[in-house]
Amino acid sequence: MKKIFTSLLLLMAAAVTASAEMTTVWTGSHEIGNWAWDTRLELPSSYFANIADGGQMVITMSRNTEDAGDEQWFQYEITANDYVAGRDPERTAIASGDLEADGDVTITLTAEQADLLRDYGMIVNGHYVTVTGIAVESVETEEGTTVTLWEGTPVATGDWSDYVNLSYDDKPAALASAKVGDLITVTCTATGDDGHLQIANPDGWVAFDINSSTDLAASDMAQTFSYEIPDVATLELIQLNGILVRGRNITVSKVELTTYPDSYDAVTITIGEAGVATYSNSTKNLDFTGAAIKAYYATAVETGKVTLSPVTYVPAYTGIVVKGEPGTYEVPTGEGENNAANYLKAIGDWAQTVQASTADAYDYIFDETAATFSLVTVATEIPARKAYLETSLDITPATGNIVLDFTDGGSAGIDEVETDAGAVTGDGAWYNLQGMRVARPAHGIYIHNGKKVMIK
Repeated sequence: MKKIFTSLLLLMAAAVTASAEMTTVWTGSHEIGNWAWDTRLELPSSYFANIADGGQMVITMSRNTEDAGDEQWFQYEITANDYVAGRDPERTAIASGDLEADGDVTITLTAEQADLLRDYGMIVNGHYVTVTGIAVESVETEEGTTVTLWEGTPVATGDWSDYVNLSYDDKPAALASAKVGDLITVTCTATGDDGHLQIANPDGWVAFDINSSTDLAASDMAQTFSYEIPDVATLELIQLNGILVRGRNITVSKVELTTYPDSYDAVTITIGEAGVATYSNSTKNLDFTGAAIKAYYATAVETGKVTLSPVTYVPAYTGIVVKGEPGTYEVPTGEGENNAANYLKAIGDWAQTVQASTADAYDYIFDETAATFSLVTVATEIPARKAYLETSLDITPATGNIVLDFTDGGSAGIDEVETDAGAVTGDGAWYNLQGMRVARPAHGIYIHNGKKVMIK
């Protein structure tokens, strides 16, 4: 598994041992007073995301002999920033000691200490010392393919006043084909105190999650911050809208995207309480092989009934019906052939208005609560990534709802009756929408005596 990392763009520091490579994660000149908390050096967890379990950390320090005056003794204390009020100690100690001479202090980290630094970051405090560099032993990262999303005249954000826009009409083509597991890497310098960098969702101008932003210590050297696309929900936002790179007291010079062999593309599909929904996607071919839900084409229509046949491969911009237990599912992209007839029409990634039906085209919108189609009689907006039915004849029955006839078993769209939970008796058989018999139904939608019953 690859690692997310933040590091200064420096040459590798000198090896502490013949086989260990060290990566410099911070340089500067930070003076620490007489255990004064406001003079501490605090580095966020992102600086240590690539640190090796059992690896070494080298901190370069010098003694402030002039500031110490008559107190010619010098100490350092290194802790994880895992603050817990009332705990003793409130932060976990990593290392401490006297600084006998200017130079490097080498610390061998346990796996537990490395994990704390990855999760919480680090604080250096002490008695009249100046920290000038920190290097850590890094684990080997998985190789990937990197493309530049943006590089140009550096953008100084000021106090959130400017940003790099890689969204909507200015979205790079590579973001539209990004994958879960890819890294978005920003190169910048922290131009002042309280530096902060954020990879943000253009829809709302907020970070995608807590891992897509970081605090940055001031430094003259360039730094990189990487964000791993964590899941399909976030991926779809990035593919559709792009990203913004913004922050406070930073200057951005480059934005890159790295794809790895284990990165993957997929969509999320949500099925409501009725167990049936419609779906479409503007650009992705989907593979339902092994998926936890099934996909169907509307292969035939007649008065009062729509015949739904299972399919495995679904080309882009194709309307489908999906069936399964209520919930949200990931379905991967894939390639295949599917030439079956299909009366379902795609809406795609943006909501569309379907006009009222005419004698030449009868359009039907799907009700995911009642699990049935109904005729569109006035112009109706259908939400993004849904589908509707279009036929050349009116299939509306004289009474009742349109039935969904699944050729692999089961049906939906039976006449619906509402009742109270207390009215349910043991007479007759009850079935859920997947055709499984239920001994005593609770709240939800069931089939009883040939009718769909909603129990409140």
